[in-house]
Amino acid sequence: MADQTQQKRAFVTGGSGYVGSVVTEHAIAEGYRVYALSRTETSDKAISELGAEPVRGDLSSLDVLRDQSSKADVVFHIASAYGFGLTEFETPKRIDMAAVKAIADGLEGTNKPLVITSGTLAVTPDPNGVETDETSPLADSASLISSRLEVEAYGIGLASRSIRVTGIRLAPYVYGRGGSGVKLFMGMSLKSGAITYVDGGKNHTTIVHVDDAAKLYLLAAQKGKAGELFNGSSATDVTVGQIFGAMAEILGMPVRDLAHDDAKAQLGDTLAWFLSAENRASGAKARRDLGWEPKEVGILEDIRQGSYLAVAKGLRQQSG
Repeated sequence: MADQTQQKRAFVTGGSGYVGSVVTEHAIAEGYRVYALSRTETSDKAISELGAEPVRGDLSSLDVLRDQSSKADVVFHIASAYGFGLTEFETPKRIDMAAVKAIADGLEGTNKPLVITSGTLAVTPDPNGVETDETSPLADSASLISSRLEVEAYGIGLASRSIRVTGIRLAPYVYGRGGSGVKLFMGMSLKSGAITYVDGGKNHTTIVHVDDAAKLYLLAAQKGKAGELFNGSSATDVTVGQIFGAMAEILGMPVRDLAHDDAKAQLGDTLAWFLSAENRASGAKARRDLGWEPKEVGILEDIRQGSYLAVAKGLRQQSG
């Protein structure tokens, strides 16, 4: 690791979270001195164990965001006020927008890199089923997506304030290390008694391993041009049915197939929409422009033979 006097300083929001903790880990491995926003003593401990410095605050701590961003050589903004299952989007949008503005105040005029976060579900699926890219038409039907797109558009527009801002659109299924949505759905399914997908699970989705995603954040900060978006996508040829079928296998559970209207009634609009979303976002731009090379194990192999086997064993023991 470089001498501290020569180390670049990185500020990370969401540094104790699933993606942010791995970005923090990779940044430290590349020689950055990382300061990470932390809401609780538990997060302080997790961040410190990674080798980073916890900074107490949250996305509403605007003075903290301004101060830390002004001191940083690079900012990775990964945290969001949005949460799974929310039905009201104006409040989280307001919090996220204010947080991005505060970070921008600290970076304005420096041309230092800021990497923001959104998702590939921001884009309307191609009607012919082919892959989309960062220039494809944006979705406009879901309140969650339209709300988050406003935050993304504002963030990318910060290039006009002499900030080298880039955006990562993460895949709906970020996986690996036995965490994220795969673990969440496994736990939910064990409680409900079945693995549930919608309309046969035929819809394709975009995936990326969390370690590959973390490397993309670093490459975007190091090589990305101001105002550019990059899909965090390693593959688009897997279906939701295959993913959930693999979960069912390792949990020893049946699969339940719901029609879309039934899914909305039983699971709620947001979850039904997520489970049925067609999403094939190409990661070719990141490979071409940044030299990104996803190398980690695929999602089906990781579920059946990798990090999720221990998750399944633990969940069965808890329910047992």
